[in-house]
Amino acid sequence: MMSKNALVTIAVVGVIAIAGIWFLKGSSQTAPQPAYQQIPQVTTQDSASPSATAVKNIVTITSSGFMPQSITVKAGETVTWINQDSVSHTVNSVVHPTHLVYPPLNLGNLKPGEEQSLSFPEAGAYKYHAHLNPSLTGSVTVE
Repeated sequence: MMSKNALVTIAVVGVIAIAGIWFLKGSSQTAPQPAYQQIPQVTTQDSASPSATAVKNIVTITSSGFMPQSITVKAGETVTWINQDSVSHTVNSVVHPTHLVYPPLNLGNLKPGEEQSLSFPEAGAYKYHAHLNPSLTGSVTVE
């Protein structure tokens, strides 16, 4: 016959084994994940958001010129010119020096860090240049 100590030891080991199995089985189940509501992202295709369009159609101005030099947008979209140079630049419609081909494109002087935007409601080709440096040219094609 087994001693009393041996029976107690077997019982304790059994209880520990059962508790261990129960604990491991419970922790292997995946905890419920919180339900997150997906926040809609503003895309550049969202024509209802003017800021999305402005972000999409950016022309930077540097000492090297307009980047990109040519940009294509859809009718109704906006183009934003940002002066990233350390000196002022201008954005003016052709023909130099009168700038009369498309007067709304005469955005004037942009100081370093400044930006100016223009919406293009109708299809067409709109050429521009920097008045103070007419060799710096660009164009907006509106489809």
